[in-house]
Amino acid sequence: LGDPAEYHRALYRVVRQMKPLMVQQYLDGPALQTPDKVAVTDGSRAIRYRDLSAWSGKLARCLRASGVGRQDRVALILHRAPGNLVAMVGTLKAGAVYVPIDGKAPVERWKQILDDAAPSLVICDSRTLLPARETMAQIGCVAPVIALCRAKEIGAPPLSGVIFLDEVCACDEWIPGDIHDDNDLAYILYTSGSTGRPKGVMITHRNIRDYIDWGGNCFRVTHNDVLLGTAPFHFDMSTFDIYCSIKAGATLCLADEMLTLFPEKLVKFIEQQKVTLWKGVSSLLMYMARTGVLKNGGMPSLKQVLFAGEPLPTKYLIEWMRTFPEKTFYNAYGPTEATGVSLYYRVEQVPASPRETIPIGRPCDGKKVFLLSEKNDPVPPGEIGELCIGEAGVARGYLNDLEKTARCFIENPLKDPCRRIYKTGDLARLLPCGNYDYVGRKDRQLKVMGYRIEAGDVERALLSTDGVRDAAVDLVEARAADGVAELVAYLELEAAMEVGHVLENLKKLLPAYMVPRRAIRIEKMPRCSRGKVDPSALRLCG
Repeated sequence: LGDPAEYHRALYRVVRQMKPLMVQQYLDGPALQTPDKVAVTDGSRAIRYRDLSAWSGKLARCLRASGVGRQDRVALILHRAPGNLVAMVGTLKAGAVYVPIDGKAPVERWKQILDDAAPSLVICDSRTLLPARETMAQIGCVAPVIALCRAKEIGAPPLSGVIFLDEVCACDEWIPGDIHDDNDLAYILYTSGSTGRPKGVMITHRNIRDYIDWGGNCFRVTHNDVLLGTAPFHFDMSTFDIYCSIKAGATLCLADEMLTLFPEKLVKFIEQQKVTLWKGVSSLLMYMARTGVLKNGGMPSLKQVLFAGEPLPTKYLIEWMRTFPEKTFYNAYGPTEATGVSLYYRVEQVPASPRETIPIGRPCDGKKVFLLSEKNDPVPPGEIGELCIGEAGVARGYLNDLEKTARCFIENPLKDPCRRIYKTGDLARLLPCGNYDYVGRKDRQLKVMGYRIEAGDVERALLSTDGVRDAAVDLVEARAADGVAELVAYLELEAAMEVGHVLENLKKLLPAYMVPRRAIRIEKMPRCSRGKVDPSALRLCG
């Protein structure tokens, strides 16, 4: 039989080849062929593929020993770090579903997600462990906790029910006895909800695999690439960064969130790490252009740039393309509910004018796009309709929300083999050239810094503050008149209430990206005859 350990590993590989788990299918190649290659780094800490495979296997064993079973949910309340990949991959190896939660978000947000997701286990780090335990106690969550740190780092009395890093490292690697089905869930991402509560989008292994197989081929990602990760792990843009890297055996280079506030440092980081591909939120590319950090010959290793999350003002794209004619630029579009990129457009030449609209392009391989009217009838080319997406990538629906799932994920009303589609709420038109042009939101759902925000979500939080009589939020052009929109709150307040106090209180209730940049005090909220806020009158108040 030879070496029993080697026999076990060989048998494991044979079993996986029969029906491979998506992440194992991607991870095994790099872990076996280039084990010493860096899988993920933040510039100071690095994890090699060999260690990512081993540590995630140990974590999977620990999860199973803690009672986590196939399709159980595991909440990840973590700050951004290379070790987050160990938590994600380990959860998937255990057959479970990971639910990433922003470690910097207010505890009220944690409560809402933990209450809805009802995780079987929670994974924390040294900074989130104590507040997470307190939050769990407040909502009656008794799930066990794994802390990706050592007990001495906490500086607190011994904690019962917590498994620390030393115990995880002492585990053997997990050898799955059951293999995922393609339709099993891989993760649940929470987005802003119109009811005032975040909603969980359920993404399957097939959704990710189809997306990443396309992305890796389309952008020719290889083991020689270094992908820049600027998207938070609880944001769906990170799916591309993580799994395109793992599939190709490339290196994922995580940029610290502080770097996005100092563009010159981000440029230096890209140059030092020799980044070759970046899928970034449009507002960050815009910010870099506005601050003057784009220089001819800069970032020489960077070959491909994808901008997504919201429209990039054409004048800033022009500056990027004129400064870096050797780089290739893509406009990418896709909602969380359709797993990453659904349409994309390669910008072949510098736009002729800042007023020129950049299309969102054509559907990715395996996806179908339909434009429907309010009555779900087909919309002729050139006319505006609601953008609907079918086939590959369409999520299972929303966790614990059958009504919203039935409303947004519908049977295709058109005669087409694609039977199920997702109604995005975005408006678009089909251009004569065959590309789609994004027009805007159908409802009051807003896009800020690449994040999707329900206006009602912010308004409800504002109205929960003592002294706020009425409130509304809107996207308006920035005061600098550069065409960049910012989130603004309009507040009808008690006489003694200060605008600054309201915004400070809001920071305790909502993530930073949902807090308005500024607030305007108004005497009375303008409303139309049906009682709804009159947006046109509201904007005159600013």
